[in-house]
Amino acid sequence: MDNLAYERSGNIGILRINRPQVLNALNKTVLEQLLILIDMLTRGQQVKALILTGEGDKAFISGADIKEMQALDNTDMLRFCELGQQVANALENAQFITISAVNGYALGGGLEIALATDFIFATKNAKFGLPEVTLGLIPGFGGTQRLTRKIGPQLSKELILTGKTITAEEAKTYGIVSRICEKETLLNDAQVLAEQILKNPFKAILQAKRAINQAYQLGISEGLEAERNMCTVCFSTGECKERMESFLEKKGKENHAAR
Repeated sequence: MDNLAYERSGNIGILRINRPQVLNALNKTVLEQLLILIDMLTRGQQVKALILTGEGDKAFISGADIKEMQALDNTDMLRFCELGQQVANALENAQFITISAVNGYALGGGLEIALATDFIFATKNAKFGLPEVTLGLIPGFGGTQRLTRKIGPQLSKELILTGKTITAEEAKTYGIVSRICEKETLLNDAQVLAEQILKNPFKAILQAKRAINQAYQLGISEGLEAERNMCTVCFSTGECKERMESFLEKKGKENHAAR
């Protein structure tokens, strides 16, 4: 997979989009390779967290490869959008934690991919936008849906209908970015968060992630039903029972020491 660079440290994987010569733009090959790799990581249960970033210091993902898109017909374009949405869906529903480490431009399909991950960390010089309307298009990898669910319809319309680019600080104010980091510490900061999360029972982490994702996909009644069912699944595990017992033992010792 020449367009991707993957490495792993323990339970945490780092995946780089490796097309710096075109600012890591997404073409069909990259999307297909991403889909294959995410599926491999899921099936093999190789990682419990994945950090996604871009090669070089200019771009996370600058968008879709416009040169390739120009040659598509309508049927090809529909399939290209479907492929982009499949990648985003795979990241959103991945059986591991996903963090986008945005180290430059996250535009168009790049922002859409980032929005599908659990967290977005960004350097101070990162830029965000969905400029498709300036080309006579609209976001096609899920941007109209995920951005609206994340920041609401008014701010989404402002970004999508103007096609403007915003700074990392603005993106954080909008609620798109989780944390702004120094360039030198971006990946380390993402790893620290992953490690902090992974201190907790992994089944509970995945059930909580799934319940939160379903909060905006289901009505409140269905969401509450899903939440209580998933809570019960967590409760039924031996690890949960062990943790509760340990908590009570610790509490008992603290109460005894306070007397």
